[in-house]
Amino acid sequence: MVPNVVDGHDIPTLYGPAIDTLPLMFAIVDASGVILSTNETWREFGRENGTELTPDTLGMNYLDVADMADDTTGQQAADGLRAVLAGEQPSFELEYPCHTVSAKRWFRLYAAPFSIDGATFASIAHIDITARKERESTLEAAYEVCTDSDRTFTEQLDALLELGCEALGSPFGTLSRVHGDEYVFEAVTAPTTADLEAGRTTSIEALPNCRHVVEHREPLAVRDVEADAPELADSEWGIANYIGAPVVVDGAVYGTFCFYGLEPRAAEYTQWDLTFVRLLSDWAGYELERQRYTEQRDALNIAFPDPSFIIDAEGRFLDCLTDPETMVTVDDTDTLVGQTLHELLPRDTADSLLATIRAALRTGSFQSVEYRLQTPGGKRWFEARVTPLESRKYDLDAAIFVAREITAHKDRQAELERQRDALRQAQRLNVLGREIAKALQDTQTREEIESAVCAHLTESDLYQAVWAGSRGSATQITLGAAAGIDTVTTEDISPGEHSLAIDAIDTGEVQVVADIADVSTQSDTGADRPLLTDCAAVAAVPLITGDTTYGVLMVYASTGATIGCRESDILADLGRLIALSIQRVHSQQSLQAATTVELTFLTPDSDDIFAGLSAMLDCSFTLERRVPTSSGRSLHYVRVSGVDTDRVCQALTEVPSVESCTVVEPAAENRAPLLEVALDGTSASPLDTLVDYGGAVQRAVAADGDLRFTAEMAPDIDVRAVVEAIQEIAPGTELQSKQYVDQPVSTAADFQTRVRDRLTPKQAAALKTAYARGYYDWPRGSAAEELAETLDISAPTVHYRLRKAHDAVIGALFDSATGPGKLD
Repeated sequence: MVPNVVDGHDIPTLYGPAIDTLPLMFAIVDASGVILSTNETWREFGRENGTELTPDTLGMNYLDVADMADDTTGQQAADGLRAVLAGEQPSFELEYPCHTVSAKRWFRLYAAPFSIDGATFASIAHIDITARKERESTLEAAYEVCTDSDRTFTEQLDALLELGCEALGSPFGTLSRVHGDEYVFEAVTAPTTADLEAGRTTSIEALPNCRHVVEHREPLAVRDVEADAPELADSEWGIANYIGAPVVVDGAVYGTFCFYGLEPRAAEYTQWDLTFVRLLSDWAGYELERQRYTEQRDALNIAFPDPSFIIDAEGRFLDCLTDPETMVTVDDTDTLVGQTLHELLPRDTADSLLATIRAALRTGSFQSVEYRLQTPGGKRWFEARVTPLESRKYDLDAAIFVAREITAHKDRQAELERQRDALRQAQRLNVLGREIAKALQDTQTREEIESAVCAHLTESDLYQAVWAGSRGSATQITLGAAAGIDTVTTEDISPGEHSLAIDAIDTGEVQVVADIADVSTQSDTGADRPLLTDCAAVAAVPLITGDTTYGVLMVYASTGATIGCRESDILADLGRLIALSIQRVHSQQSLQAATTVELTFLTPDSDDIFAGLSAMLDCSFTLERRVPTSSGRSLHYVRVSGVDTDRVCQALTEVPSVESCTVVEPAAENRAPLLEVALDGTSASPLDTLVDYGGAVQRAVAADGDLRFTAEMAPDIDVRAVVEAIQEIAPGTELQSKQYVDQPVSTAADFQTRVRDRLTPKQAAALKTAYARGYYDWPRGSAAEELAETLDISAPTVHYRLRKAHDAVIGALFDSATGPGKLD
């Protein structure tokens, strides 16, 4: 009981002894800082430490001593005390370190003024706050460990256990997990001499202290187990003091976070000690729960890769179940929680999704909606699958939202639609192609062919304009027929269109552009403006057959339509059909014309095989016939003069493109030997070009390294185009002469008469009988022996007369006197 005046005590006389009992250093100074009084704690500290700030000699000036201190703390103390004594502030406080060699200590200086009879004094107290500072330092160290993202969870646990052992003075620290009846040590800090490490297991019954914490789900602190809680004593481990707390994960006790020693503790565990251990166990539980959640989410991401969330009726994210990165960009999935759809997504998309969520909550049934989104990986399609969720963990009005990516499905759908459109277009084109093929059967001129094609293509709704042309120069096309365009001339075609057409002719492949404007440069004068100013895909189709290109067909698709690969292939087939038709009419014109154009060409120093050998062997070759075969090679029948046949055959077989050389007719009087030379299909010849243009090669001679050849062409042939085509294959070829030649008209009756004139009566009888009896049918209607019996002659005689008849008929067919087809 504190004495008072009523008890008859002199209160002031009690202050001195009472202050001496306080665990703090206390002194009184006057207005100048002179120490007037100190308590016993002040004097004892001064004696033990020899500190000038706490002298035991009264009368010393506190301010002078503080001013002489080497560190800033002394000056701060002096300045603060002067301010208090001067009445400038009601009190002064300062925390400062006061370390020794053996220990670290901290104190708090407190000074406050008071007055007696008008005189000013100040009371000074130095309070030891070392324990508080150590606890603060411990908490700061624990915080740094818990927030160090560079450490693994195991490394963080080990550091916290070491920190706890040091702060609590315990040699052992463990994080353990209860697994059934076993107790598994997952992280351990222990003396090196102890037989304890992470991974060891024991029975939970062998550790009654930890079992108590697990069963009661509350912290436990025991200074001396034997004395204070003998029921928790164990005989196997010998734990004498213990402090621990339960680790709770997802609402269930996972294990314990505890510290213990094998000797009784000198001091009781404080409330702060218990709180510190509980903080560590709570952190471990949180991290284990977060780790478990992360592992579950990672497993879900692997097994169920679609982003999924819990979202409430306001569009707010309550939880993120799987990785959202394929749908939205966030620094951390945890930062997504709390945000809304409208904060993350475009307004229209967010409105649509929120409406779907609310519909699911209102109806209590599954809802879905498709939407397109710009994601970190580009534009993607998703299907939102939403179903209501009833859970106490979340808001009552919440739903599971699964964003299932359907980009591949959408792409397949779009591709199928494109393929369906392309197939429909291809089917229409095929039908149109058959109609065009029928229309071309009766055409007699190239102009009729081009006009028919252009008309058929534009009369359908597949194309809005078509024109045909041939090469006029290296950079320009000469316009032919056109349709779908009111009036058009060569000058109306833009440079871009000319260039596209030339590219098709040069490459022999269909050239397609999505918009003709892409290859035309717009200008103020309009000189470069394409024929069609609206957006139109265009295809330049070469008119080509074999090695001969007759020109180009320009096809403009309907506005907004495209020209795909399938359509391009069909147009390429159409181009070949047109080229064959042009070739056909050229050949017909050449055959039927009463007058033909005879062109004679010379290729000096020709690369032709026979021309080269003529210079090397000093001989000449005259081509009598060329026979193309189905395998792609060609047979050349040539007569050679001026060299031995064995030598020329040897030289020919050494040429890589020559497959064989055979003497089929030896030399005779006034007749040079005839060779059969088989050439592979890689050898290009200007004679092929003449045939492609409908010409008939009349003569071809190779001598002195030069190749000279003559052909008859239709009278309206484009001679310039023929010359340019030949020069592309055989550069340096010159057109030496061009002359019109009257061609006698030969009817079918004339031909039959010539054949009959070549046959003897016996040969004619054998041939007519064989034809009548089906000898030439397959299978044969009669054998040679039956013919012999009918004609009353021997079988060898039948064979002889038939062979002679065959020679006469075939000779009449291929003889130069019968028409212009001597060499081919």
